[in-house]
Amino acid sequence: MLSSLQGNVEICKQKEAQDVHAATNLLDSIQHKVENAMYASFSENNTEPLKEIFNQLNSIEPKNNIVTYWMAYTNYYEAIFLLKTKDKSASEAKLNEGINLLQKQQKKNSEDYTLLALLQSFSIQFKSGMAAGMMASNVVDNAKKAISLDSLNLRAWYVLASNDFYTPKSFGGGKKAEGYLKKAVSIPEKPQKNSYLPTWGREYAYDMLIRLYIKKNDLEKARETLKSATEAFPDSYMIKQYEDKLKVN
Repeated sequence: MLSSLQGNVEICKQKEAQDVHAATNLLDSIQHKVENAMYASFSENNTEPLKEIFNQLNSIEPKNNIVTYWMAYTNYYEAIFLLKTKDKSASEAKLNEGINLLQKQQKKNSEDYTLLALLQSFSIQFKSGMAAGMMASNVVDNAKKAISLDSLNLRAWYVLASNDFYTPKSFGGGKKAEGYLKKAVSIPEKPQKNSYLPTWGREYAYDMLIRLYIKKNDLEKARETLKSATEAFPDSYMIKQYEDKLKVN
């Protein structure tokens, strides 16, 4: 009897060790895995690559903030794919799924609030009237909570900028985006202790700042920003797309 119990305990320990190893492997460079799954989804014209990552994350027990964060991040990219393929109702549902995951977290950190604000910001396009206004207010509140917890979270500054950038002038938008974006690109990316943590945002902030200057027809500042962005992200297709448009005649 004792030997049988000891054997069961050993089997349980081995299973736990295997689960921990599998979770560690999955979370290693997880941001790149999710983003690569998005590219694969567009290449294959279906969401299976993203669903596979989500299901693998969902199988991890117990779930901590990091696992939930990346599940919601996967929801975000699936929502983008669904919107690009004209399935608006499914895109909104996927966003709501990610928002609910993050809202249920008991102790949110700066990155959790930032991602929540990002998903909420993307969901505004599916709302109208007071509902859109309330969601926009939630975006600002959560992004500012993120900044109050970590003033050097460049992703939070980017989300604030994006929310202002896409808010119509008639609703007070367009006044703060430049300042927020300049703040975001001025913050160097922190060296991360592990590859589980997010690094997105700075490249997006450069892209949006260039677009903002082009929109304002301030081509001199657009070129200056493009130069800085190219130095920071020399291989970025997102940044390189402006080279022809902004070349000096």
